[in-house]
Amino acid sequence: MGSKTSSPLSSFFWVSFMTAKPKNFVMPAGMDLEDQLAYCIGTLVANWANCESMFYGILACVVGKADTGISSIIWLSTKSTKARVDLALQLLNEVEVPQPLKDEISKCAEVFDGITRTRNFYCHSFYKVDPSTMNLAAIETYSFDPRARTYRPHSKILNKATINELVETVRRASALNNALWKPLLELRGLLKAEHLELPEPFPEFLRPK
Repeated sequence: MGSKTSSPLSSFFWVSFMTAKPKNFVMPAGMDLEDQLAYCIGTLVANWANCESMFYGILACVVGKADTGISSIIWLSTKSTKARVDLALQLLNEVEVPQPLKDEISKCAEVFDGITRTRNFYCHSFYKVDPSTMNLAAIETYSFDPRARTYRPHSKILNKATINELVETVRRASALNNALWKPLLELRGLLKAEHLELPEPFPEFLRPK
């Protein structure tokens, strides 16, 4: 007891560290629809994970207790992303920091919730092929309707419109990841949460102005 331990999430948290200003997401040329889909999903998942790690950082700032690893235990013991983010927001409301900062983080959480729904659709769906060509044709998932007590299908056809919609979600996720740095660093400073270590060298463009 009392010995300092490193957080099991320390490397996970700083996956979102960037050394240069990010550029707008652009689809590489020469890809067919299946390759475009795979490229977009991979980029979305990476950006989504970066955003999720920021909310872990917010939780870690509020909870503190770096020597015990308690923030990591809380995070890993909470079984869904939504529950983790909701818990971070509830704990944030209990600390004395400016209300505009709390509001900014809450707005980011709302955007993240929408991105999460898209990420979950593509990560937990069935991928169907056209039997005549064996090319990917549709993505389908099922959600439970508690009123009807049945599962309802939700599907998307693989076409350019689906790719364009996914590209916009990737861009929103990338923008959110960058937007979350400012309130996180401000919160870290206000709560003197130096246990939340920053990578070095830390790019100046990410620091609060």
